[in-house]
Amino acid sequence: MLEVLASKRDGYPLISGHRGGAAYAPENTMAAFKKGKALGADLLELDVQLTRDGHLVIFHDDTLDRTTNGKGLLRERTLAELKELDAGSWFSPEFAGERIPTFEEVVEWATDVGMRLNVELKSGPYPAFDSTLAVKVVEVLEKYGRIDDCLCISFDHIWIAEVKRRAPGLACAINYTARLMDPIGVARAAGADILNVHQQFVSPDLAAAAHQAGLGLQCYCDNPEVAQLFTRMGIDFMDSDHPDVIKAAVRAIPREEVGSLSTSL
Repeated sequence: MLEVLASKRDGYPLISGHRGGAAYAPENTMAAFKKGKALGADLLELDVQLTRDGHLVIFHDDTLDRTTNGKGLLRERTLAELKELDAGSWFSPEFAGERIPTFEEVVEWATDVGMRLNVELKSGPYPAFDSTLAVKVVEVLEKYGRIDDCLCISFDHIWIAEVKRRAPGLACAINYTARLMDPIGVARAAGADILNVHQQFVSPDLAAAAHQAGLGLQCYCDNPEVAQLFTRMGIDFMDSDHPDVIKAAVRAIPREEVGSLSTSL
C-alpha cells in the first residue's frame, strides 16, 4: 500500500467504500462489503471494535441500538451474544438476518477475493492507553499476509503509533477534524503515512504540504462535484458511501487536471 500511495501523486485518487457500501446495504456487514467490491471500490473501509471477551468485530457505533435489534454498549457483549443479533433488518427487509462479522471473517474473505481494506480502529470508551485493539488488528493482518496492501486509520494517534511500531510496512493514517497548527508534525509523531482530515479542511496548500513531506491526503466525500474539486487539489484517497458514483465522477476529470490546483511550496 505504501507503494500504491507513492504512485498516486500524479494519478487518480483511490476510492474507498465507506463501511463497505453504506448507501446500498447495511453498513459494516458482509452484504455491504460484497456490494462495495461489486461497485468497483478500490478499498473497503470498515470499523473494528473489541467485544467483552476480547474478539475483534466490525461495527461503528458504541451502542447496538441504531443498526441492530440489540440494545446497549457493544463492548459489554460477548461475541456469541453479538452473533445472535440481526444487523440488516434496520436497513431493509431484504437484509434480514445479516450478522455482525468478525474482523478475521472479513480479512479472510477480502484475501480470497483480492480486496484491499481500509481498517479504522474505533477509539471510544476503552481504558486509556490500552493497545489491545491495535495489537490484535496487526496480528490478524499478519496472519493473512495483508500488511503490505491494507491501510489502518484511527482518531487515536497513540494506537497508530503502536501499529507502526509493530508493523512498519503497514500504511497508516491519523484521522482528525480540525485545522492543526502542524499536521505534518502530528503525523510524524505517530509515524503515520497519511493525513485523514475532515473534508472541511482539505485545501491545495494542505495537499502540497503533505506531498512535499512524503505523506498522502485522505478524506470522506460523498458529493461528486466536491470529489472532482478534491481530485484537482491532489487528494490521494476518498471514502464514500457511494463509491461507484464518486469513482465515476473522479475518473471523468482529464488526467492532466488531477492535482492541478495543488500549490507548490
